[in-house]
Amino acid sequence: MRNKSPLTLYAFLFSICISLFSITETIAQENGIYELNESNSFSSDVSRSSENSNKNKKGDREHFYNLIYKQHPTSYVGNNVIKKYKDNSLVSKLTFNDTKSFNLLNQNNSEFNSIELITVVLNNPNDLNSKLDLTEISGLNSLKYILIKCYFECSKQQIKEFVNTDSNVRVFYKNEIPS
Repeated sequence: MRNKSPLTLYAFLFSICISLFSITETIAQENGIYELNESNSFSSDVSRSSENSNKNKKGDREHFYNLIYKQHPTSYVGNNVIKKYKDNSLVSKLTFNDTKSFNLLNQNNSEFNSIELITVVLNNPNDLNSKLDLTEISGLNSLKYILIKCYFECSKQQIKEFVNTDSNVRVFYKNEIPS
């Protein structure tokens, strides 16, 4: 009697390869978001020295992911106009669709007090010339995170030069090159 055919073996190996490639693809999706940490170096995930700090930062990272991936009240800024969230709930996200509208942050809007996440969309390398400096701006009392989405390949150094914040705000960036 013959053993199982080689075709069965090949099908089995093929299914294992497909499952392994699927797992690595889903793991790689999270690694596209990088953080500028306190020492001005980038890390793609939580990498801190002490375990307590790791636990706190991991919880913050989960809150950050909740803010960027789940639906929260968001105001959108573009062409020097703020498109406000429709109902009267507190806005927790502010998204800049261009870099020409940063001057609206200086207007001390009381609606900015509840903002936890600012997202900035950079459409081309020229957008890096408009610097985002949040050190002089008052009224962003709840701000915890900044996410910069580059629609082109941007480097660590470019992001460091683009944004200036106090040490309590965590800065993240992501390259999202449209297809």
